[in-house]
Amino acid sequence: MKSFTYIAAAIALFAGAAVTACAPTPTYQQPVPPIAQVSVSHVTGTASYRERILMPAGSTLVVKVLDVSRADAPSETISEATYTLDGSGPPYNFDLRVFMDRADPRHTYAVRAELRDPTGRLRFTTDQRHQVLTQGAPNTADIVMVGVR
Repeated sequence: MKSFTYIAAAIALFAGAAVTACAPTPTYQQPVPPIAQVSVSHVTGTASYRERILMPAGSTLVVKVLDVSRADAPSETISEATYTLDGSGPPYNFDLRVFMDRADPRHTYAVRAELRDPTGRLRFTTDQRHQVLTQGAPNTADIVMVGVR
């Protein structure tokens, strides 16, 4: 009878160990920091030129948003978009995404455009400042480029 008690106790012990081994082990999960939400703004508008010529297909329009705050340093590009033209005439629409974590509200920003023919030769560029984004400036710009000789 004693051996039966030992066998029953051993079976109960092994069964308890087996059930415990199958139970999920609690794990500590380190909290994941939230992904930083970056505000995105769009600078939209048109780029055109007055000359009555049609740029050939394959020409490229490059539009940039620049930090023009510092007079003693080159401007810093904070957004840029390149568009390949299909041979249609102006105006050419543009839409640039600007991540506002790169923009300082105390700084001044301007949008500029340049148009190059398929060989890469500069044909048109901006000659005026078009302020955008900060200090009460709009997020739109209608740019009239001038011919480059």
